[in-house]
Amino acid sequence: MKTQSKTEAKKLAKAYSYNKDYTDVPVYIIYCSRTEKYYVDTNGLIRLWEKLIGYYVNGVYTSEK
Repeated sequence: MKTQSKTEAKKLAKAYSYNKDYTDVPVYIIYCSRTEKYYVDTNGLIRLWEKLIGYYVNGVYTSEK
């Protein structure tokens, strides 16, 4: 899923992390500098133009440094 803002992405990732289908699965928030959008995905693979913002696991947010 892609969103326009970081807060939307965090809300969406948190909602996915509470879903029983994603129990104990990290839901990543990734920022793409090419499209200037935030992506929410369970695949943590990022490209050179993307930056990992953080992730949720079971509703708990962990920020990347």
